[in-house]
Amino acid sequence: MVTWQEGANCFIDALADKSSVPGGGSAAALNAAMGAALTLMSVGVTIKRKATPQSDKDFLTPYVAKIENYRNDFKNLTAEDAAAYLEVINLKKQINIDAEKLAKAQIYAAEVPLITAQKVQELLKIIGEIEGKIAKIIVSDILCAHILLIAALKCCGENIKTNLPYVTDENLKIKLNQSCKEIDKLCHQKL
Repeated sequence: MVTWQEGANCFIDALADKSSVPGGGSAAALNAAMGAALTLMSVGVTIKRKATPQSDKDFLTPYVAKIENYRNDFKNLTAEDAAAYLEVINLKKQINIDAEKLAKAQIYAAEVPLITAQKVQELLKIIGEIEGKIAKIIVSDILCAHILLIAALKCCGENIKTNLPYVTDENLKIKLNQSCKEIDKLCHQKL
């Protein structure tokens, strides 16, 4: 069984490797997963504490499954982002490049960080709803979760921007560009 330290070291080493996968998009999704995990832990510890009022426990309990779903989504998006960009790399290496296939792969490489960013924004709203109920003894963890999610959001925006020049669908390009502006504005407001 792999310890959490070995798993963390493995991912950090993979990011440092000379290959470009995993990269920033995967790191963004992993940050989001860590933010979701800290949120989940903050809620769980608060619910478990005897000192927590029952009304706060009742308020927080329905959020547990929602936050768990976000954590799992972000874990999946960590791998999905790497796979999406790896497909772009592999298609570019082919002798006879299939331009249509490459265009679709490049669109998907831009869409995965957009999906991650949308889910991050949803989880940030949940944190806004629950953070006042988190036990003071663990409040630093929910604050760290918030910061990790903002960092993930900013990284998603940068990944979308990097992929924009390769998106050939003009309507999608406009949508992605608008999303980047919204992400930048939100990150500025949240920090």
